[in-house]
Amino acid sequence: MARRTLNIGLGVALVVSIALNVAAWLPRTRPTFEYVPNMVRTARYNTFEANPNFPDGMTLRAPVPGTIFRGFSPPPTGNETNPFSADDRAAVERGATVFTNFCQPCHGATGQGDGLVVMRGFPPPPPIYRGQTQRMRDAQMFGQLTNGQNAMPPYALQLSREDRWKAILYVRTLRLPAPPPEAGSAQ
Repeated sequence: MARRTLNIGLGVALVVSIALNVAAWLPRTRPTFEYVPNMVRTARYNTFEANPNFPDGMTLRAPVPGTIFRGFSPPPTGNETNPFSADDRAAVERGATVFTNFCQPCHGATGQGDGLVVMRGFPPPPPIYRGQTQRMRDAQMFGQLTNGQNAMPPYALQLSREDRWKAILYVRTLRLPAPPPEAGSAQ
């Protein structure tokens, strides 16, 4: 008797398993079961329609003070000035952190273009304090940092405006290493 009951149970389980597998592979003609219907079909309110979910009853929300809509940030004109002062130690330290994380892999710790990426075969960037780069205004550096140039990628999406200005502030604190003294002038 026990063996017969076991065989019937196994037979029923086999039939149910086959039926479920066949049902899973059949094409769907209507949506499946919704576990949380409110997540699938949420109430939609038009922009100027009354909305009972907010205390003022309005759907359209005022932007947070001091924010700019995404994509509406004014492009750098080349006439901007760095809003941070070299006397602001916190800004310089934050700029050093940003430089270490984003600039140092290519430009190196001292800005000479000898970073780890360059050591592994990538073309070196120009040293920060030589030639044209040395004569650049802060606004020009900000534009390059924002939009990129040549092999340098743009950092507008990775760094906030403030962090880009602080990185430039830190770059201005870097100095060229002192040239080695000439052999005849060591008297």
